[in-house]
Amino acid sequence: MNGAGNDFVVIDNRDLRHRLDGAAIARLCDRHRGVGADGLLAVEPAEQGADFRMRYYNADGGEAEMCGNGARCFARFARFLSGQPLEKVTFETPAGVIGAAFHGDQVQLRMSDPVDLKSGLTLDVAGTEQVVHFLNTGVPHA
Repeated sequence: MNGAGNDFVVIDNRDLRHRLDGAAIARLCDRHRGVGADGLLAVEPAEQGADFRMRYYNADGGEAEMCGNGARCFARFARFLSGQPLEKVTFETPAGVIGAAFHGDQVQLRMSDPVDLKSGLTLDVAGTEQVVHFLNTGVPHA
């Protein structure tokens, strides 16, 4: 699946039969020797009352707390797996519970509130100083 230019391998792991191994995920996501993807999303059973649990792995096989583009793909796949024309789903992530609402072909997320907002930071990019802003929406962004 893809969302806003990022592509993902998405698996149904609701029965927890797939052992998610970082090295195997990295091989799968390798664009030259594997399927190729920006990351892997796994649909798992919720543990704390949401509809599902999302696990996200970057292409290097490392697990991350959240991915916004991945979360939209996850929500759409989870809705498909439910077999129902759901209007909303919720899913647990290490960054908190995410809510998704469906509007036609669009998926709208209710993510956790941004934290750690920092404006006007300077960053050296290839010898050029750039001014950036930082916030964390479950995953740090600048």
